[in-house]
Amino acid sequence: MSKDNNNIKKVESETLKTFQEEIPSQYFSHKSEVEYQDYVKNAEFVYRELFKFPPQMFRGAELIDFGAGTGENTVYLANWGAKCTLVEMNPQAQSISKDVFKKYTRNFNAHTFICSSIFDYVSQKTYDIVMSRGVLAHTAAKEEAFRKIAGFVKPGGYLIFGDPNKAGGFQNMLQRFAVYHFAKTPDEMAAVCEFLFKEDIDRSEKFIPRTRRAIIFDRWVIQSQDDPSVEEVMGWMKNSGLRLYSSHPSFMLPLLGDSAHHQPRFDPTSVSNLGVLAELVWMLQSESDRETFPKFTSKLNPFAVAFTDLTSYVANFNKNTKLDTGRFQELSRALAQSSEALNFLNPLRNKLLKALQEADEFVNLVYESDLNKLRKFIEKTEVLFRGACGLRHVDFIAYKPGEQDSN
Repeated sequence: MSKDNNNIKKVESETLKTFQEEIPSQYFSHKSEVEYQDYVKNAEFVYRELFKFPPQMFRGAELIDFGAGTGENTVYLANWGAKCTLVEMNPQAQSISKDVFKKYTRNFNAHTFICSSIFDYVSQKTYDIVMSRGVLAHTAAKEEAFRKIAGFVKPGGYLIFGDPNKAGGFQNMLQRFAVYHFAKTPDEMAAVCEFLFKEDIDRSEKFIPRTRRAIIFDRWVIQSQDDPSVEEVMGWMKNSGLRLYSSHPSFMLPLLGDSAHHQPRFDPTSVSNLGVLAELVWMLQSESDRETFPKFTSKLNPFAVAFTDLTSYVANFNKNTKLDTGRFQELSRALAQSSEALNFLNPLRNKLLKALQEADEFVNLVYESDLNKLRKFIEKTEVLFRGACGLRHVDFIAYKPGEQDSN
């Protein structure tokens, strides 16, 4: 076995040990059917509205889920019509997944359960849909793992891939730095997390139906958390012959202008640093979009009025229309003057500078080794560890072109 393979196996063993002590993917299996129905209702919204991959796209599809865990994010795909193969290396989690499928599907025998890691799994079969969410960052070779799972997508099929984001996890990494400084054992880590980051755990527990200990093990105790950037994922897709279909949250800048008939078509994987602005937003995510978005758009209001006035003045121009030069120039100058509003990203820049200042102070305080002093600092920060503490998980859906795809 090569040095790389030895490291892969070592990390697999560590990950398995951690997640056997606390399984991170139990959302509703330990609760009532009411919680299951609520979970599925939210999943329908996520796939249809956010992923642009509605439930009917699973109808009749052969699907394989790598790192399927307890099957709680696969079972509703089966009920949407997919024939599922669940690959999971934790036998305890897979035992739960079988119980979940027996309870919530009417065709349990149509699905396959395989106890294996991604790297050990061998098959010549390809699938309509390949899925792996929240798994690859826990491996010792995330790019190799991506390449392997992408190889199971048949031409014309789709890959649903999700993992934490490197920039979105910036604050989480600072938290891990502090936890590892003050604690050595999982129990000590859990105690430090509860003391320093109680509010973060409270928020996660509210939005994701998991136990506090599962949250702590999934975010801080687990040792391999090698989150990819958008640019890395785009490179993996390109190297695997995949095209971006959709993502959530979206990272595409609102600057695209090609018509539906334009050739050659724009390939997002051909542009470096395409996601850096979105990743900056994810890194600093504290308030919800509902609170933050109006702060940016309000800066654009004068520009929007001037913009509408000018474009409306020449709208529906025809042989009977007369254009007043003075009026046109007046509207044009008004738009030019209001264009200063296009620097509406200044609030984001100011937030970044504050976060960096707080991060510098946080690192220094960790090395002072005074847990109480560090907690008091966290209570007073304006950006760091507020609200969401960054946006960690990002999902990508990719398409593998078939013979019918000429462009």
